[in-house]
Amino acid sequence: MKKIALVHYMPLEYYPPVMNMLDDLGMQDGLVTKVWSTGNIKGRNTYTNDRLIGISRALFPSPNQSKFFRLFTYLLFNVKVLYGLVLYNPNAVFYYESYSAGPVYWYLKLFGKRKKLFIHHHEYFDQNWYDNGMAIVRLYHELEKKYLFEKADWISHTNQFRIDLFLNDFPDLNPTKLHQLPNYPPDSWVKLQNDKAVAKEKDTLRIIYIGSISLEHTFIEEFCKWVISQNGRVKFDIYSFNYTSTVKNFLKKIDCEFINFFEDGIAYEDIPKFLIQYDIGVILYKASTLNAKYCASNKLFEYLVCGLEVWVSKEQEGTIPYLNLASRPRVKSINFSKMENDLIKDFHSSLSLPLIKVNYYYSSVSSFFIMNLLK
Repeated sequence: MKKIALVHYMPLEYYPPVMNMLDDLGMQDGLVTKVWSTGNIKGRNTYTNDRLIGISRALFPSPNQSKFFRLFTYLLFNVKVLYGLVLYNPNAVFYYESYSAGPVYWYLKLFGKRKKLFIHHHEYFDQNWYDNGMAIVRLYHELEKKYLFEKADWISHTNQFRIDLFLNDFPDLNPTKLHQLPNYPPDSWVKLQNDKAVAKEKDTLRIIYIGSISLEHTFIEEFCKWVISQNGRVKFDIYSFNYTSTVKNFLKKIDCEFINFFEDGIAYEDIPKFLIQYDIGVILYKASTLNAKYCASNKLFEYLVCGLEVWVSKEQEGTIPYLNLASRPRVKSINFSKMENDLIKDFHSSLSLPLIKVNYYYSSVSSFFIMNLLK
């Protein structure tokens, strides 16, 4: 039996891919997994998994708390994880992003030089991001560069674009240890494709957006103006629990019965039941950073496996490999800064295209990772 330690500083509930990974790890014969993370402060349903041997949580600070208190809680997390790793004595350590690197570094340096190390990145962060972020995270990134990246048996990003950016930053790394681990949804969502109702030409087009929103980094304002201009031919629902006060005020002031903002978001496990009620899912991110430009959002795959057409911003080059106009559900590149006039007509015309089954499911990518854990 192999013992795995998973360290994820940010609250698990904010990152569906790590919950999917834990679900898969919990199902594996020959593996036992213990997790260290923090408690979510946004009212999300707390993730639990009886198949894991434990999820240890430290305090996650509020942005309204003092910088000193936030630093104190962060250091406390590091001490708690280091102590826990020493007691647990895992065969392999798996951590997510630089936030989580500190206690792993000290554990491997002092107690676990022969332990296997796996690293995954939800996002791609360039050096400029580190230079302008928390000093202690910048320090931990230096430890990654000096020791952890070279020590690692596995380093993964969500797509090949981000792997290429990472290798450009660290050209001396052995590229064979770099792997793709896309943000696919759970296998259980597959059956919902069969429950999807097909839009009719005279129906009001039902469009959904799920995810973080801001006026600065998404095209939410431009898209809402387009919806208003359609005079009832489009219904647009927005679900988010991560948004700025400016975008919240903007959405609350919109006087349009066809735009609805649900500021409590949707519990992750409930998302598929909502998605099958819609025709189109939109991804409105601007390419304001390299991370956003080369993103293939988890919402892209979640929309698709539930049978929705997906509209992505043309600035998001990370979605280029998935663009598809030859079959349903389509993935269509949209200029959200200057919306086309015939998008609704084009959607209805596309309903005559062949319908294919989409197979973006998490176990199809996690299985290779787990196989490496078991070696």
